[in-house]
Amino acid sequence: MATLRLMTVRFDLPLRRYEVPFFRGAVIRAAGREHAMFHNHLGNGFVYRYPLIQYRTFGGRAAMICINDGIEQIQALFNGGFLTDDVVLNGTNRGRIGVEDIRVHEYVLTELDAPVTYHLNHWLPLNQQNYHEWRALESDEARLSKLEAILTGNILAFAKGAGWQIQHRFQVAIVPQTIITSPSLYKEQPLIAFSLDFTVGLFLPSGIGLGKGTALNHGVLSHPFRI
Repeated sequence: MATLRLMTVRFDLPLRRYEVPFFRGAVIRAAGREHAMFHNHLGNGFVYRYPLIQYRTFGGRAAMICINDGIEQIQALFNGGFLTDDVVLNGTNRGRIGVEDIRVHEYVLTELDAPVTYHLNHWLPLNQQNYHEWRALESDEARLSKLEAILTGNILAFAKGAGWQIQHRFQVAIVPQTIITSPSLYKEQPLIAFSLDFTVGLFLPSGIGLGKGTALNHGVLSHPFRI
């Protein structure tokens, strides 16, 4: 069991999915690269940890998810003139933007007595190489099992980043008939994104990201049914 604080900041900036990396770049420039939580790099190297600041588009608007220590970092963004200077995305001046909504929630991360259903949107479980290996598996059951194993690892990575030590083994079950795939571009690499429902006996907060590209609006988790 662990406590997680999650802040959602939504701006009045219209933003499409493909523009999220440009929005992230504008945020990093305003906050300053010395604030590593905004970009998860140290020097020229990438920091392999669960991102505590994630960039989103909610309802067609730019948004950010800040988790635990990431919440305190948001002040660096506002002090850096993000709300007073014009915002430039991919070379286009989008003018000044404002905050449309800020919400802070506190959740208790815990194991549950029975599995509950979650929805995962635009999840990237496979890179180019292991996608072909996955497709070559002998059956639909084997491919589903592989995805479930990857998703289990993604949940454990989130738990580690949130400071949550899960005490018991848990079972992830993807609902096969809900799987929808679509082409996606991640770091200029063509990948396949999955949107699907799954069940697990854990409480996971809506809005967090799981898997590859969580900081860039991939693998966003939601609750299709009230828990």
